[in-house]
Amino acid sequence: MTGTLAPIRYLNRREQVLALWCSLTGHEPSRFDEPEREALLARTEIAALAEVPDSVLLDAGQAVRRGTSLPLERWLAAVRVVRPHQRVS
Repeated sequence: MTGTLAPIRYLNRREQVLALWCSLTGHEPSRFDEPEREALLARTEIAALAEVPDSVLLDAGQAVRRGTSLPLERWLAAVRVVRPHQRVS
């Protein structure tokens, strides 16, 4: 990840999920303007993914990512496969 994002420990959980998505897809966090970033953070998939440990998010994200494409819906579906016993909204 590049230096355009605050250190991960200073981000709220939804921002951490977005930062992880950027890391997995190779997208620069700075490519999102403020309204677009806020819209992404408000998505129900981000809220559901925020309930999941990073290790599961990484495994699921790496399994379903296609180059720079990682739709949030596909990522969430993969989390449900990787960790079926964990409740994910």
